[in-house]
Amino acid sequence: MVPYIIRRLFIAIPVLFGVTIVNFIIINMAPGNPVDMYIDPNTSQEQLNLRKEQLGLNDPLWLQFIHWLSNLMHGNLGFSFSTYEPVTKIILERIGPTFELMLLALLVGLLIALPIGIISAVKQYSKLDYFTTGISFFGISIPHFFLGLGLIYFFAVKLQILPAGGRSTLGSEGDFLDKVKHLILPVLVLAVGIAGQYVRYIRASLLEVLGQDYLRTARAKGLKEFVVTNKHALKNALIPIITIIGLEIPLLLGGAVITEQVFQWPGMGQLTIQSIMSRDYPTLMALNLLTAFMVLFANLLTDIVYSFVDPRIKYK
Repeated sequence: MVPYIIRRLFIAIPVLFGVTIVNFIIINMAPGNPVDMYIDPNTSQEQLNLRKEQLGLNDPLWLQFIHWLSNLMHGNLGFSFSTYEPVTKIILERIGPTFELMLLALLVGLLIALPIGIISAVKQYSKLDYFTTGISFFGISIPHFFLGLGLIYFFAVKLQILPAGGRSTLGSEGDFLDKVKHLILPVLVLAVGIAGQYVRYIRASLLEVLGQDYLRTARAKGLKEFVVTNKHALKNALIPIITIIGLEIPLLLGGAVITEQVFQWPGMGQLTIQSIMSRDYPTLMALNLLTAFMVLFANLLTDIVYSFVDPRIKYK
């Protein structure tokens, strides 16, 4: 296992390097200029050129990339073009809220999807199966921004029992109940999509396992159907489900761009939108690098978890 992990880490280095090159080219190909986004339009051309020179935007792209890469090698992600704060400081402030939101949404989505997926598989082709399948398609299909706006209108505007957005009410940052209220709507929006997706995978994976010979043997021995399904079948159906969960791990830090924007959640998703709008190149580069790292880490973690779930899987 250890040699396998070391090999994967060495492979990750050139992959990350390639990702940074592609991201840097795409970001700099985008129309607009960081200086034009936040300087008074009446500013003279000489002042604009001076500011671009100070930010290094007049250098050739390859030289700008070398400077960025050199700073990265020294643990420096640079400074934001829009706030002039260190990019590392900005990201550290945003990771907490995003991790909190996405982890809760993932857990709630799994808690919803697991029993529904199991029931749907066990009651295959029944009215209950058709109903749960229809609900799962609804969860996948409905856009997050539409569901979010609908929930805001119903619970925040009409009933006025939940806040419309933000992470806390001004002046009550330390109130636990207030934080929970602010979490309910965005977590619900994300959990609906996650649960709708997972129900289908859990159902399909479990159906494939339920027809295996060893489960017929277990039933023939007199084991109750609950034990056969939830102890023997579910464990062997987990491998494809673990793959899907592994793909969701990058979202724990990457954030949900649309949902965070709708609910004004101060996380990584909202930071991404703000950085795109302001052409904040250093922040965008750092966000893309972090996302690429999380994808590689999630794939490695998924492979490791496989070996614990299925002892037949060995890595050398």
